[in-house]
Amino acid sequence: MKFQVIVFLFFSLNAFAQDAYHISLKSDLQTNFNLEGGSFVFLDSEEEIIENLQEYGSALVSDVIVDNMDFTVAKNINITSAENNPWDAGMGMRTTTSISNDDLILVTFWARELSSSSQLFMFVEETINFEKELYVNVSFTPDWTQYYLVFKASSNYNIGRLQMGFHFGSQAQNIEIAGFNAINYEDNYEVDDLPSSFSPFNYDGREDDAPWRALAQSRIESLRKADIDINVIDSNGNPLSNAVVNIDMTQHDFGFGSALVTCRFPGNNCYDETYVDKVINLDGRGHGFNECVNENALKWRGWEQEWLGTPEETVDAFEWLHNQGIRMRGHNLFWPGSDYLPDDINENVNDIDYVRTRIDNRIDEMINHPELSLYVRDWDVLNEITTNRTLENSFNGDPTLDNGRKLYNEIFNKVKAADSDLEMYINDFMAISSGSANLVARYKSFLDELRDDEVPFDGIGFQCHIGTVPNGIPQVEQIFNEFYQRYGKRMKVTEYDINDQVDEQTQADYMRDLLTLTFSHPGMDAFVMWGFWDGNHWKQNAPMYNLDWSIKPSGEVFIDKVFNEWWTNEEETTGEAGLASFTAFKGKHTVTISHGTESITQEIELLNDSIITIQLDGVTSTTDLKNSDFNISPSPVQGDLITLSIPESSRDIDMAIYDLSGKLVMKIKNVQNGQQARLDIPAGSYNVQFELDNTRFSKLLIKI
Repeated sequence: MKFQVIVFLFFSLNAFAQDAYHISLKSDLQTNFNLEGGSFVFLDSEEEIIENLQEYGSALVSDVIVDNMDFTVAKNINITSAENNPWDAGMGMRTTTSISNDDLILVTFWARELSSSSQLFMFVEETINFEKELYVNVSFTPDWTQYYLVFKASSNYNIGRLQMGFHFGSQAQNIEIAGFNAINYEDNYEVDDLPSSFSPFNYDGREDDAPWRALAQSRIESLRKADIDINVIDSNGNPLSNAVVNIDMTQHDFGFGSALVTCRFPGNNCYDETYVDKVINLDGRGHGFNECVNENALKWRGWEQEWLGTPEETVDAFEWLHNQGIRMRGHNLFWPGSDYLPDDINENVNDIDYVRTRIDNRIDEMINHPELSLYVRDWDVLNEITTNRTLENSFNGDPTLDNGRKLYNEIFNKVKAADSDLEMYINDFMAISSGSANLVARYKSFLDELRDDEVPFDGIGFQCHIGTVPNGIPQVEQIFNEFYQRYGKRMKVTEYDINDQVDEQTQADYMRDLLTLTFSHPGMDAFVMWGFWDGNHWKQNAPMYNLDWSIKPSGEVFIDKVFNEWWTNEEETTGEAGLASFTAFKGKHTVTISHGTESITQEIELLNDSIITIQLDGVTSTTDLKNSDFNISPSPVQGDLITLSIPESSRDIDMAIYDLSGKLVMKIKNVQNGQQARLDIPAGSYNVQFELDNTRFSKLLIKI
């Protein structure tokens, strides 16, 4: 995010004796919160602070006298219309004392709204590069209320090197602010000792009895589970009683994953064995991510400039991940800001024919890529179009388009023509992460245009880079509901992480709650983190693992939710009807049936309420081989041709394919390793049985 450079006047004033307001403030903090000492970061005269607060932008600011309060004067701020950005109108001042690294600072002020609503941002930032110590979205009430915010300084700041204040430009509003100051308690207290109104240590909906929890749990039960009846029969087709049936989940249908760095995978230039192992084995039982996304390798500049290796190495990583059963998203096809476009496009941005040719070539290269097209079935076609408008502005000059944004219609239609089955997403940080009502309104207006023009996009990605004060869970649910009802598209959380100023326990609780809300929402299909290890994370604060691979509390929450609480591993014994019934989480499962010395294992995919029949006909294991020794590629199958991988054996291995009702639909005798077979069967899910002597090995086959 770029911020307008604002220079607040720095002033040199003699120390003032504390006035009545500041004496009262210190007394209240001691009485109500047992806080003693501390030095004012600004002045200790209410009048001088009011006089030296500097405003800029379109804000109409005036001083007003206030009666019957501890303070006596306030700033009235009137914004008649929303700015393009929250920071385009504001007020603040520089510190008049120095601050040391790890000093604990309490910011306080009084405020009220005179308009029907209010939304602004309180900031604490370095004056040269505008790095934020605190950036908090706040709203007020009609009554005078005192607010507190807390931060621990991350650096040493000389006098005047830190500034604090407010950004007002989010919306039209009329507010009053008074009693603004900050107190430095150095290292005399812990963060939890200080009061906080908008806290990185709390958020709405965190309470154990928050109403949203029971509703979410109910939705998970109805949306994310399905009933399955397993009929067990003997070789004569009769029901088999007293058979032990175990259903053991192997992978969710709902997507749980992370952005990945492609050079980390086998054969590539920054291969990391631990990184790879975690991707496929998070819980220590062989269960890992099932839906992931590249971080940078497929971005236009990243692909062409080979940021993380050659295109061939990137494709190899995608192939490896695909072979592990991990669905891969493509990120991103077009990020239409000058900072993210190839240099030659920026140099020729006014040459519409040149840029359109480059766009067409980009679509052809990525969507029609002979290998990527097998592994990537879901693309962020457009990324952050609300604030990145270089391509849009360039094509405003195209006489064949009504306006430059119609280029996006053209892009979606071309991608659809190249691959009609590809899922096409729009990805942005606006709805959850931006905090700007004006920018969110712009984003929705752009989506409205695409919807009204019947542009064939399939989904909306919510980036969810959570700031210093986490969004309330009810607020996020409201946003999810609005977008789902407004556009009727599938949705995913695509880039989750959280600011490192939020304490670890709150990060863990927020992971628990946002993960739960997302999994419970009828419009949601995935929850993807933007990196899972501090060693490959843009803010060095990934949700799951520290740099030394020790697990974080939020990582433990993720594993416990995904692989324990939301996981199926159950066992039932068939009755006289040969039936075992389960309610299981949707996804892939291994079903094992045992009866005396006989047993059979079969892989299934459960997406809807299902009934399957499995025949147990006297098979007894006589070999050390296992299911993983047998494979079918590609998976899922596109087209009619498959390749069979089986162990070399002097004994005959036969293959039989059954539909989910147990009906034999195809059989091949004496299969050879590497043999290709043509599938003359409809699209759907099938059980493949490899038969060796008296043993069967089962694989799930999905034809699309």
